[in-house]
Amino acid sequence: MTTSLPIDALLSDIQQYLSQNHNVVLTAEPGAGKTTRLPLALLQQPWLEGKRILMLEPRRMAARNAATYMASQLGESVGQTVGYHIRLERKVSAATRLEIITEGLLTQRLQQDPELSDVGLIIFDEFHERHLHADLALALSHQCQQLLRDDLRLLVMSATLDADALAQQLQAQCLHAPGRSYPVALHYRPAQPQETLTQHCLRILRQVLRDHAGDVLVFMPGVAAIRACIDAWQDDSVVLLPLHGQLSDKEQKRALQPQHQRRVIVATNIAESSLTLDGVTTVIDSGLERVAVFQPGSAQVTLQTRPIAQASAEQRSGRAGRQQAGQAYRLWAQSQHHGRAAHRDAEIVRSDLSALVLELLRWGAGADELLWLTPPPQALLSQATDLLIQLAIIDQHGQLSEHGRRCAKLGLEPRWSHALTLANEHGCAQAACELAAYLQQWPASMRRSDDIERELNAARRHPLWQQRILPLAQQWQRRLHKVADSKTPLSLAQLLYLAFPDRIAQRRHQSDSAKLASGQGVQLKRDTDLHQYDWLVAAQLGGQQPAHIELAAGIDAIASITELPYTQLRQRTLVDWNAQGQLKALQQQCLGALVIEQRELQQLDEEQWLSAWDSFFERRGLQDLPWSDAARQWQQRVALMAQLAPSEWPDCSDEGLLARRQQWLLPAVASLRQQKHLAQLDMTALLRQQLSWQQSEQLDSQLPIHWRSPAGRQLTIDYTQQPPRISARLQEFLGCQQHPRLAHTPLSVELLSPANRPIQITADLPGFWHGSYAEVRKDMRGRYPKHHWPEDPANDIPRQHSIKNRR
Repeated sequence: MTTSLPIDALLSDIQQYLSQNHNVVLTAEPGAGKTTRLPLALLQQPWLEGKRILMLEPRRMAARNAATYMASQLGESVGQTVGYHIRLERKVSAATRLEIITEGLLTQRLQQDPELSDVGLIIFDEFHERHLHADLALALSHQCQQLLRDDLRLLVMSATLDADALAQQLQAQCLHAPGRSYPVALHYRPAQPQETLTQHCLRILRQVLRDHAGDVLVFMPGVAAIRACIDAWQDDSVVLLPLHGQLSDKEQKRALQPQHQRRVIVATNIAESSLTLDGVTTVIDSGLERVAVFQPGSAQVTLQTRPIAQASAEQRSGRAGRQQAGQAYRLWAQSQHHGRAAHRDAEIVRSDLSALVLELLRWGAGADELLWLTPPPQALLSQATDLLIQLAIIDQHGQLSEHGRRCAKLGLEPRWSHALTLANEHGCAQAACELAAYLQQWPASMRRSDDIERELNAARRHPLWQQRILPLAQQWQRRLHKVADSKTPLSLAQLLYLAFPDRIAQRRHQSDSAKLASGQGVQLKRDTDLHQYDWLVAAQLGGQQPAHIELAAGIDAIASITELPYTQLRQRTLVDWNAQGQLKALQQQCLGALVIEQRELQQLDEEQWLSAWDSFFERRGLQDLPWSDAARQWQQRVALMAQLAPSEWPDCSDEGLLARRQQWLLPAVASLRQQKHLAQLDMTALLRQQLSWQQSEQLDSQLPIHWRSPAGRQLTIDYTQQPPRISARLQEFLGCQQHPRLAHTPLSVELLSPANRPIQITADLPGFWHGSYAEVRKDMRGRYPKHHWPEDPANDIPRQHSIKNRR
């Protein structure tokens, strides 16, 4: 390690701060040497004696390359002092002191050994990518440090990050290392009218190949865009090499190694950081990336193409200046650049958090007890908890069930942990593991049908099955303890249902539309191979509003699904009345939002009537009740009191009342047998039952129904207005020098003409007298000359009648 790198100037400081403070946040520009120089320089620190360093990398390729390079710097092979552990591959030994791992593996190690007894330092590399696994791993590592291992060191490294905020949370020293990069000239080249992304990219590529020497790195948003560029390229003198996460290790290595001819690497943001691409002097940046976004309402993950952040654009441009001066061509207008987000958003705000919630339950801490640079949104945590309950991973007490503990040990997504655990009990673990591996690893571009059974049969005959699917499936299968397979093996549809119970789909009248158990409407493909099935299990959804079923299994008999363990069927009585007021009652068996079967009920007992009314109001709300103006006014008065003291007053909005209908409404309708009989209800009396005697007294005292005008008349207060409003002829307010108000609430005043038409609404009556009243008086005297319009209204005498000289 003779070549000087910018990080070298900070090595002693980093060693000192880690020794004294235990936590360091390091920002380092590309080429600083943080990934490959710093970990080796820390190996001989006294506080690491007898312990090893774990370094997290966001991608398998980066982990393997970093380990290989650092081992070569020591003159060793990988697996001696420096090793790595990624999915399906581990090269470490008893002599390993520095182990590079992918982010998700640290969480599993912490769950198995919460003290990390053999680890002295954890390095989080490329933390700016803000992966969910990295955020969770840091949160758990920090709590391990705080509660169990006060000697554990944490080093968070990033190229672009809000380092000060994280350093403050970690109580860490914050350092910055400049990069060792050469100048990169920026060129902005927006698309021409009607030009596609592929045409735009290749036009700039031809210009670059003509004007500049060296290899070229092209950033495209996704695999489809990469393939489109390569397929459209027709110049054999230059080879276009893809680089993305779906490639095999051999294919990825080919892109990384220099070629005999000029090389153009077309990559996703996998090449944005952690990799040094020798020979690249020019970058062409589409400025786009494909991002997985979780939709909580539909539990669907969609891939969205969106502009990259400014920090990512800087990272990409820097790839051209790692070894010499270079060029970066950005395929957007310079005027648009500063409108982009400064930094990439965290995955934690747009991901399915069911795996995170499962890990927190297994760890024994709530999300609010841990350190987060970006806290997980409550809505996503709630959705994740609901899914774990549906999968029986969480019991009725909110804790891991026995089934949940078995699932957690597998270290997979909760859906597949649940499915594989139950499949193992039915003696079909191999089929389930292969199905899960196929859905996660098989390229979507190679699929030709929406029938997953056809696709699986075709995939098994392809070489990629042996290369990519079987190794992963076999690894998962080894985690499952063999159990007696006395039960009947599960069908493909049953296996899918175990993972996706919310994606049972029921066709609508032999059409191409269907409804999911979650309640979401979906469409089948026009050329679907599943047209003969009325029931499906969707394995993959695509698109939005409505979503399309991209891949599914047909269900021969819905009973094969309802008989499975943990299937949550519910009974409900649906009641409605026709135009003649005749009752129609149906007993339904439901799977989520889907009706499995139903029968008509001829007679209902008392309990069924209550259930029927409950279902009626659940479906229709409170719209059929005989609401009076007095009842609505009461509702608004209580809402106003609740604004003043939220914890002391019940929620009497329609939503709040509907949620509590069992307490106040169902007893009142229990004896009613027709919808028209609802008109007999006294809504005001029913609503008053929501309050205690003291609350009713307080309500009438502080928010009365009437307000006494200066002329002595009781004016009805309209609480449906905000703020509450009183209305009367202008002459009733003469002499009023303070604006009307209740105990804690100002009133708005609607001033009427002698014909009871609105003149003005004011929240400042004294201000009106001294302001716009003069113009109103001028206009009103012309229209109503017989009525009293004094010059000095603030000091006049109020009167109930507006005609002059009438008392």
